[in-house]
Amino acid sequence: MNGRLAAITALLGALIVIISQVVTAYSLENELGEVLETVTLLSKHGALTAIIGLASAIALVFAVATGSRSALIVMVGLGVAVIMIFLIVDVPDIGSTGMFNTPTAGNIDATGKAEAGLWLELIGGVIIVLAGLALFSLDPDQLRSIGPQTANDTGREERRSGRKSDSSRASVSSGRITRSSKED
Repeated sequence: MNGRLAAITALLGALIVIISQVVTAYSLENELGEVLETVTLLSKHGALTAIIGLASAIALVFAVATGSRSALIVMVGLGVAVIMIFLIVDVPDIGSTGMFNTPTAGNIDATGKAEAGLWLELIGGVIIVLAGLALFSLDPDQLRSIGPQTANDTGREERRSGRKSDSSRASVSSGRITRSSKED
């Protein structure tokens, strides 16, 4: 399994959750199917799930930087929280009918219809959970190796494996040190 791919997928899941807050989640329609108004998740329950999406991205960065598997558990929990908000708070409004006040016609019946933002919230939460579980299968060293490699990391890896990389081989001939590379 490629850990970088799972980490990128988790970041995309967090981004999808954040974007879902500003995309239309519901349309309120009258009996004729005319759209009376659209509702975003940001106006429905504030920035709560956007903050959860951001927190899951931060947990992922922390897990990759430190190799902490506990941060991945937090990330999976945050993904589950997004799914629970979807199921408990958002789903009951799909298909429900209530009174809607319009400036021209007064109070009329309106029915909530699901739109893209609602499904993006669910998809983002599921992606965060699945990517977090995939990353949890890695050990701490594999988690740290997902992040950017520094010169110290390369040197440590060479010492651990007992050999030098092709780009860092040096040879001594007639008292002078020359560096060899793959191009030679």
